[in-house]
Amino acid sequence: MKPVQLTVFIIWGALCSSLLVYAGMLSSMTFAPAQGNQGSLGGIVALAAGCAAALSFFIRKLLLGGFVNGQLTLDDPANHGRFIAGNVVVFALSEGVGVLGFVNGITSNGAGDAWLPYIGGAFILMLLHIPLPSRFKPAS
Repeated sequence: MKPVQLTVFIIWGALCSSLLVYAGMLSSMTFAPAQGNQGSLGGIVALAAGCAAALSFFIRKLLLGGFVNGQLTLDDPANHGRFIAGNVVVFALSEGVGVLGFVNGITSNGAGDAWLPYIGGAFILMLLHIPLPSRFKPAS
């Protein structure tokens, strides 16, 4: 594993651990009784989370596709910035699903069904985008 790949892997691990912090915070908070209907916000959050999840795959293909198919290599220091930035954008979109779940959980008075699917989905997205060295082909 090259140093730039290790850097990206550490960033990935930190963002995955933050998802666990979100879940821990929501499960340990106490909320006042609900007042009013928050149904419309839940739909907006679900739409935004779905768009962020789909966009993460598109951006990964757009920014990191050259590394996957071997056109770009990590042996060239000029590509390190693109590799790190591309992965950070993909990770941010994936974690954004969890952040939206955190917001939805707070506005829904901590109801588990309001935040758990989002944080679970964000963790699954992070696993799908894990920066393993085997995903990137060396340049031919």
